[in-house]
Amino acid sequence: MNRKIIIENYIDLNDDIVLLDLLPEEKKKRAGELIRDQMMKHAGFTSREEKPVI
Repeated sequence: MNRKIIIENYIDLNDDIVLLDLLPEEKKKRAGELIRDQMMKHAGFTSREEKPVI
């Protein structure tokens, strides 16, 4: 009994759940950047724009 496992990634865009593979490349890239930024923020890193100026 061989079953092929399929993993599908969905993203929530303005309360609309969309299959990530259906997005245009530009939107995939932007979504990836936003996810990365959120992960880095939760890990304690801030972007250059958010750093306080002393």
